[in-house]
Amino acid sequence: MSSYYRVRLNKVPHVLEDEVTSLSFQYGASGVTEALAFTQSDLTYDPDLIPVKTHDLDVFFPEKPQEIFFTDLSKVDQNIKWNLFEEQNKDWLEEWKKGFKPFQIVGPFWIVPSWLQPPPECTQPIYIDPGMAFGTGTHATTKMASYFVHKMAEKHKSEVKNWALLDVGTGTAILAMLAAKSGFGLVSGIEIDPEARRVARENIQLNKLSEIDISDSLLEEVKGEYDVVIANIIDGVLLNIKKDLLRVLKPGGFLFLTGILTERDNLFFENFIEQSNLKVLRRLEKEEWVGYWVQKDLSCEDIG
Repeated sequence: MSSYYRVRLNKVPHVLEDEVTSLSFQYGASGVTEALAFTQSDLTYDPDLIPVKTHDLDVFFPEKPQEIFFTDLSKVDQNIKWNLFEEQNKDWLEEWKKGFKPFQIVGPFWIVPSWLQPPPECTQPIYIDPGMAFGTGTHATTKMASYFVHKMAEKHKSEVKNWALLDVGTGTAILAMLAAKSGFGLVSGIEIDPEARRVARENIQLNKLSEIDISDSLLEEVKGEYDVVIANIIDGVLLNIKKDLLRVLKPGGFLFLTGILTERDNLFFENFIEQSNLKVLRRLEKEEWVGYWVQKDLSCEDIG
């Protein structure tokens, strides 16, 4: 297997970063990355960079760099320190695939990578190929949402065939496909990431579930109302889209909210659930995440 070389440069002054980068490329570097210091108090906002006087850089070379590179680097700044590492080239997508195995997500339903055969005990496979999109079904929030969908279908077995379900932020469409396989009559998904939409549609075709509609619409553009709405999204975003989530939910309809961090649960409960006259039917906690199954008041026509 072929290898490459990584040079970790420590204590590169910010003002000399461009000069060091240019010198690296001059001596055959194929790439340079920078380790940035940042803060991010809320996942709904972009991180804020912390101003620092020096950075750590990783410089990548297809071949071992010549000694003159390090000599000239010292001439730029003798305080810059370095370590040289030889590393093996890998097909990272293939390496990742090795660790992605079929698993039971809820009830009889299994998530099965598209390149593998389902195990003998799997009676209801959901095949996925996530590609570059987020969503393999292994995350705690997806498992909680899957549990809600499955229990809803069991509890209202004779009714869900006439119900409409909307999966907001569908990702690779795992929850939408689970809903369709569980018997929901009309299943739709929306997703702001175009790559995820493409992958979701491919997974739907892979599972022969062409009745699922993956729309290009944003949530604020969605018309009509749904009996069930799934929102497996981080809590800060849920608060931002609360008005539209409740707008598309029928009076008496059910809303699955997962993606709430345990440390922000009280804040979320006060600002989303208490202020919206929602009835909590079930609360789950898994790892550091919380999920809610709530119902909209029948008397509520529009909750803002």
